Amino acid sequence: MSKTGNHTYHVKTDGFYGELFLPSEDKYPGKALICFSGSDGGIELSKVLAKVFQDQGLTTLALAYVVGEDLPKQFSCIPVDFIETAAKRLHDMGYHKVGLWGISKGAELALLAGSLLPELINAVIAVSPMNTICQGFAKKKGISFVPGSCWSFHGEELPYTAYGTKKFPLGQILRQSIKLRDVSMYDLYLPLVKNPNPDAVIQVEKITGPILLISSKMDNMWPSELAAEQIMKQLKDFDFPYSYQHLSYDYGGHMFVPMEFEQTKLFKGERGKNKEAGLKCRLDSLTKTLEFVSQW
Repeated sequence: MSKTGNHTYHVKTDGFYGELFLPSEDKYPGKALICFSGSDGGIELSKVLAKVFQDQGLTTLALAYVVGEDLPKQFSCIPVDFIETAAKRLHDMGYHKVGLWGISKGAELALLAGSLLPELINAVIAVSPMNTICQGFAKKKGISFVPGSCWSFHGEELPYTAYGTKKFPLGQILRQSIKLRDVSMYDLYLPLVKNPNPDAVIQVEKITGPILLISSKMDNMWPSELAAEQIMKQLKDFDFPYSYQHLSYDYGGHMFVPMEFEQTKLFKGERGKNKEAGLKCRLDSLTKTLEFVSQW
């Protein structure tokens, strides 16, 4: 393949939907990153992220896993197989080290895929992470819970931790968000993080490479810092043989992307007096991420 320009892959012809961003100067030869976004699950934010990494000299595949062409329409039994097929493609192209970068639901997916694909995935960067596989949901005329798991693998539904209520608690979430002056589902996810279904805890100890966790202390969307701490404890308890690190930043919100991005202002950790500090923390995370990639 030419080392200039991008290349798009499609589910029907390639088994996954994504766009490959090739740097003009490959500063990390033999390494490639697959990046994907959170609960939007689409390609647009992934492409913006991939462009950031491409500009830093890193080959990056922007991937969509839901709500795109020929993809699942909701977060219900989404196949981790998309990641498997994409990683195989990169290995076949000569990238002997393939890492994952995911944020929010994408961080849940990155850690999960890394644990399920030890022969293909060699590093995981999980931003605003989750420590358990969560119950499925749909975003159509609001949010509704779907019985069953968010994820599947090779046709099998994966174990999950259920929400403690049958219906999406819109009133509770609105009251909490107004109180905090921030978008918040913290109370909904806190029981899942603290008391997950043991069978649904992501088996991060099976990942065959270094792990970088990134969170913000001002993340009110869900308890990502606590989830990261739980993951760190799990890795320590299993005497994880690779390097692992948790970067917990004082500023920034749930959308802790390593770049300037307009939508971050939706979160309190990025508004008003927190704006400059939040951006500084997120840009620092890019520096730390590239250091992580260079050492992996």
